[in-house]
Amino acid sequence: MTRLLCFRDATVMPWKNGQGETREIWKQGDSIEDYDWRISVATIHQSGRFSRFDHYLRNISVLEGGGMHLDIDDQPGALILPFQAVEFDGSSHVYCRVNEGPLLDFNVIYRAGCFKVTVDWNDGADWHYEGGTRLLLNASAKATVRSGKEQFLLDRYDCLLTDDKDILSLSDSPDASFARVTLLAIGS
Repeated sequence: MTRLLCFRDATVMPWKNGQGETREIWKQGDSIEDYDWRISVATIHQSGRFSRFDHYLRNISVLEGGGMHLDIDDQPGALILPFQAVEFDGSSHVYCRVNEGPLLDFNVIYRAGCFKVTVDWNDGADWHYEGGTRLLLNASAKATVRSGKEQFLLDRYDCLLTDDKDILSLSDSPDASFARVTLLAIGS
């Protein structure tokens, strides 16, 4: 099944540490604190500590703004520019240094040891099924995506969530930018 997830419908919720807010696009699992994986977009207004997510791994990309440095367990990090995916342990102590803010970031948080997750940024090539669940985030103004016989129009930060084996054909617009997330359960 392929499902369109509209960014405007995302649930706004405070960060665990109370320092900001996130828009939860989708999660697998019913509990607020205990889930298999979660996809969200967060606003970072200023430098500060990230919330900890023990027993989870995190993957983060800058969507808007001048980038950030993530100091992980007191190790200074390189500048992360827009559309670069960086993975780290959710139980680490992470301090975010905003380069030019505010920032908007894309987050994938998933249960360690249960899933293999990849996040790739792409400008519009067809996406062939290689297993698991796929989530496509549109970072362009608008994009058209075909899945089998269906066609979807995605506004900025809308997503497609699918476990179908159809090829996802992405629009050829010159400013196309997509995050392609594959969530594969370990052992499947």
